[in-house]
Amino acid sequence: MNFKLPVTTSRLCLKRESLSDFERFFEMSKDPQVMKYIGDGSIYHWTLKVALSKFRAGLMCSTEIEPGNLAVYTKHSECYIGCCGIRYSRFLDHIELGYRYCSDAWGNGYATEAATALLAATYQMTPIDRILACTHPDNIASIRVLEKIGFIYSGTKYSRASGRDILIYEICRQTFYPDTGG
Repeated sequence: MNFKLPVTTSRLCLKRESLSDFERFFEMSKDPQVMKYIGDGSIYHWTLKVALSKFRAGLMCSTEIEPGNLAVYTKHSECYIGCCGIRYSRFLDHIELGYRYCSDAWGNGYATEAATALLAATYQMTPIDRILACTHPDNIASIRVLEKIGFIYSGTKYSRASGRDILIYEICRQTFYPDTGG
């Protein structure tokens, strides 16, 4: 994937994560509401030092070809509200859309807006034709986001981390751009 960053919408800016995002990212990762449907549902139990080390390591993996998670900011306040990314998932053995937002940013349509913009950029700048996403079956808000964007339910896969089947959704270039073929 070769991205031209930042990716922007009328309300949001998606750009590479930076160390200045760490404090809000760590706060988000310690929020039980945010983490409820991620992995086993527990919050990060890392110390601040360990979390910062892991966050820095993730920043080092980000490249022009695969930017990893992108920080999502509101344009009006330039506030970090979460992250959204399209990258390879070992769990799905495929390219996956993933996102996570601070709970104080929920209910504003940011997840749908950011994911739509990132999908458009991905389909415009890469040869990728199909992208998957997975979500916990009880995460109704995430299911709504995926369905609004045009993802279609395609099955389940057992997750050891959550101890249950996780819903798998997919979207292809032709579905995202039905009139133009992408």
